[in-house]
Amino acid sequence: MPGLGWVLKRKLYKEELEPNWPTPEKLWDWDMWMRLPSVRKGRECIIPDVSRTYHFGARGLNMNNYFHEHYFATHKINELPNVKMKNIESLKSNEYEKLINKIVSKAKPVDHNKHPCDKDFIPDTKGETYVTYLRMDHATDWTTFKAMAKCFKLWDLDIRGFHKSMWRFFLKGNHVVLVGVPASPYANHKPANITPIYIPPPTTQAPKKDPK
Repeated sequence: MPGLGWVLKRKLYKEELEPNWPTPEKLWDWDMWMRLPSVRKGRECIIPDVSRTYHFGARGLNMNNYFHEHYFATHKINELPNVKMKNIESLKSNEYEKLINKIVSKAKPVDHNKHPCDKDFIPDTKGETYVTYLRMDHATDWTTFKAMAKCFKLWDLDIRGFHKSMWRFFLKGNHVVLVGVPASPYANHKPANITPIYIPPPTTQAPKKDPK
C-alpha cells in the first residue's frame, strides 16, 4: 500500500503542509488529507518497486488481526542496507514520460481473452514486460481495476500507486503494466485488434420480502 512511508523537503512541510495540517477535531486521517487534490496540486510521490516501509501491529484505531493478515503480513520489504538508487534522472517528469512510453510500446500484450484471475494470465516467464489494457472510461473509473487488483493481490480498498491511469508492478519475475483505455495517454500504444478488458461490478440482489 503506497503512501504511509515517505520523505519530503523540510521547506515543503514547514511552509505549505504544517500550517494547514488537520487539527484533532477534523474527521479525516492525515494520509487521506495528503491525498486531496487541493493538497497534492498535481504532484505525485515516487515509490520504489520494493517497499522500504513495513506495516507492523495488528491492533489499532483502523486495524484488526484479519485486516493485518490479509493486507500487510505477507508484503515484501527491502532488507538490503545501503541500497544505491539507479537512473535517478529518469524519474524527472519529462524523462519519465519518455521511459514509460518506451516501456509500453515495447511490452508484450497479454492474452486479453483470458480472465485476469487465471493463473496463466501472466505467463510463467522471467524478465519479460507485459502490458494489459483495461477499460477505463475516465480518470476515476476504477470498476475494472478494482477487480483486477484482487486477482493480482494488489491494494484494492482504494486506488493508489498509479500514474496517468497506468499501474506498474512485478509478478512472477516479470514487469507488468496496466493501462486504462481511453483514460490513459499511454492507451495510444494499444494495438487495434485488442479489446480492453472489462470486468463489470458485482451485482447485489435486493433482500427478499417476507410473504404476507
